[in-house]
Amino acid sequence: MSINNPKKRILLRQAFEYFETRRYKDALTYFSKALCLDSQDLEARIGIILSDMAQDFPHEATGFYELYQTMQRSNPRSLKKRVQQNILEAIEGFDKRLEKVSAMLCDEKKLAAESIEGILYSDFKQMCQRDGFRETFENLIFSTKIIFTSKEDFCDFLENLLSHGFSDYCLQYIENMRQSVGFDSKINAILQKLIKQEKAH
Repeated sequence: MSINNPKKRILLRQAFEYFETRRYKDALTYFSKALCLDSQDLEARIGIILSDMAQDFPHEATGFYELYQTMQRSNPRSLKKRVQQNILEAIEGFDKRLEKVSAMLCDEKKLAAESIEGILYSDFKQMCQRDGFRETFENLIFSTKIIFTSKEDFCDFLENLLSHGFSDYCLQYIENMRQSVGFDSKINAILQKLIKQEKAH
């Protein structure tokens, strides 16, 4: 699609209106549709990340959004792409700081895992190697809780759900774990894959 696709511009305009009125899930949907029309659009990418972030960190997301708008107004249009790249870098810096906090919490979770009724993801993976992901997941889904001790494990699990056709469960896990894992660009990328899969069906 053309980078100046009028449908994309309408979607972006509506998405930003939703964001400004705190309808973050609606904003995320419209930004995602715009990105599907033009996968290189930095504005859509910024909108997706901020809409996802705002569901857990509304104050921080609003701050980034206001900074983005200010930078756009105070710089010539020829620097628009550079402004967008700067904002993306700033958001990634925020994401990395969150990951450091999460990593410190992971050690605590490992110590507590044995006291929780469930199975560690590392043990789940071993079972998958023996019986396959689909069979293992279907056998445990209603009887056992899977315990994740890192964001990497959780993202790996989500990727496996998607690749084995469990898109509904993938979305459920993301929604249920949102408060635990916080904002994460990797999870956002998985959400984009999920959206593309749903669109293809």
